[in-house]
Amino acid sequence: MRPLFSPETRRRLQENDPKWQVKAILQLVCTVLAFNALILFADATTITNRYYVTAYHDWSDWMPLFPVLISLIYNPVAFFLLLRRLGKPIHPGWHVGFHFLIWALGIPSIVFSVGYGWFWWWQPVLYRYRNGRVPCRGFNFWSEPCQPAIYTIGRIEIAANVFLGLLIIFEFALFFLACIAARKHRLAVRQSRMPARLSQLQYNRDPEAHAAQEPPAYTPSEEHASSGTPAAAAVKYS
Repeated sequence: MRPLFSPETRRRLQENDPKWQVKAILQLVCTVLAFNALILFADATTITNRYYVTAYHDWSDWMPLFPVLISLIYNPVAFFLLLRRLGKPIHPGWHVGFHFLIWALGIPSIVFSVGYGWFWWWQPVLYRYRNGRVPCRGFNFWSEPCQPAIYTIGRIEIAANVFLGLLIIFEFALFFLACIAARKHRLAVRQSRMPARLSQLQYNRDPEAHAAQEPPAYTPSEEHASSGTPAAAAVKYS
């Protein structure tokens, strides 16, 4: 079986980002989870608005669409850039910002979606007629024979929130890795600027200004060079 990446590609990916495999797997998993959550939340919102539009408007189920949609767009793009650039990272602040945004929006979304879910209205059938028919009034109003739509919506909401919860967990893992990469990037930038900073502190001026004011190196004049006088003697008697 032919490998997905050539040995040279894997070597360059490993050199540029030792954690590229973990990031790639997490990004693909988040993409799949976001796609499933998006379909389920959209389906729950559509059914709710069809049957209960005047009473509920289902804002708690379309609220999770924002973090899910951001994750569904950003993670495939980040995965493509990771492979396209052979692990050479873009500025890690982008990853920190987007993963934090998805994670921060996902927490209140799942809280409101679960807290206002239709499954909290479920109740068993409390009484029936002798012929087995269920009267849809009183204590039986929210039972499944009387309100089958909320049971369908509730099951969809439970599945959607399971996918959203897993998405939040994996997004937090990507956010944590992005924070580590951002710290390493900041330290690398600081170390690259250290020689210039030391020169500035030592000479109390910019390195460029110091180089401009540095006296030129001594070179023997043409007269001394033609007379054959050694360089040391030229320095002594000139």
